Amino acid sequence: MLYWLIILVRVLFAPLILIWPTTAIIVSFSLDLFDGDLAPLAVSKKQYQEIDKAADFWVYIFEMILGWQMFPAFRIFLLFLFAWRLIGTVIFYATGERHLFLVFGNYFENAFFVIFFRNYLPKININILFALAFAVKAFQEWFLHVAKLSFREDILGKKRNWKKK
Repeated sequence: MLYWLIILVRVLFAPLILIWPTTAIIVSFSLDLFDGDLAPLAVSKKQYQEIDKAADFWVYIFEMILGWQMFPAFRIFLLFLFAWRLIGTVIFYATGERHLFLVFGNYFENAFFVIFFRNYLPKININILFALAFAVKAFQEWFLHVAKLSFREDILGKKRNWKKK
């Protein structure tokens, strides 16, 4: 039940990105990190991937709207990355092939975070920050969707007992 509550809060908090951006972004991101720990109690691994991608994209919509409003200099860049992720998500739903996320990685959200939080980051050239963020994301996408590894399970050795379909 707690898993579904977290998903509900993720869905409800996404529009709040337009009202209280910093708080809503941090809450949404934190819940996205945490929901995978409770998902095995409620859904199968395949169902989790489908639900998580839908909840993620719901959040991206509001991040894109906010990015469009707040960062006109980055509109086309963010829109391209948003569309790129959308294409990958549609292909994922059509095929179920998670390895596609290596190519269609979530570079949009990482770019959005760099732009949104850049005033809190060291005074490093924004292109270097994008490169670092994209490199980390590419590794994460490979780790999760190509190698199909889990930090909790494969690194920490704490196995989850996913529900069967």
